[in-house]
Amino acid sequence: MKNKKTYYQIILDKSGSMYDCILTTVQGFNEQIQMIKKTSKKFPKQELLVSLTTFNEEIDFDIEAERAGLIPEMTSEFEKNEYRGKIPYYPSGTTSLYDAIGLSVRKIQQLAKEEIERDEASVVVVIITDGHENSSSEFTYNQIQHMIKNLENSGNWTFSYLSNTPDAVNYAQSMNIKRENAMRYDKTVMRSTHSNLSHSIDGYMSSKERYLKEWKLKNNNK
Repeated sequence: MKNKKTYYQIILDKSGSMYDCILTTVQGFNEQIQMIKKTSKKFPKQELLVSLTTFNEEIDFDIEAERAGLIPEMTSEFEKNEYRGKIPYYPSGTTSLYDAIGLSVRKIQQLAKEEIERDEASVVVVIITDGHENSSSEFTYNQIQHMIKNLENSGNWTFSYLSNTPDAVNYAQSMNIKRENAMRYDKTVMRSTHSNLSHSIDGYMSSKERYLKEWKLKNNNK
């Protein structure tokens, strides 16, 4: 069992329509990171690297493959543009969803394509948005649909899609994201949404841990 590393990629909408849940989004993200830190300590034999992409009409790579213990908090409180080492989150603008997905995947592939193909690492991509695409310039719907299908079929990539739109689940399926990994969330309880994500990654790493133990037992008995 070589696959002890997980790249956990969060793609978070910060377009203008997210403004009405800015506080709960920031609180939820910070609480999720605290829980991820606990998860990392819970599974010391595994390596969990976290990335965060935030997007409106622009794409920002706020965190790139960082260990949980080194991730700063997020903030929406700006003082003369000095964030004091925290991740700024202030929603505005339009929604370049496809560019955010495509560019985030490209970054992971540039960093870890070979180790993923050698089954030394796997990737979990979580997309959180509250609306539909309306401003991407580099990637199209068809490109993202094809990209996700190929990566999911490889066995080492898992995509999840969370949206506030009524068609969230159907839209995710149309992009080749599995139905069980898609949900419509309530913007008034964004902290709960992030908490659920934390439990999901804990469960994912628990599954890896069980597989590792079974693999060791099987090979030791040969």
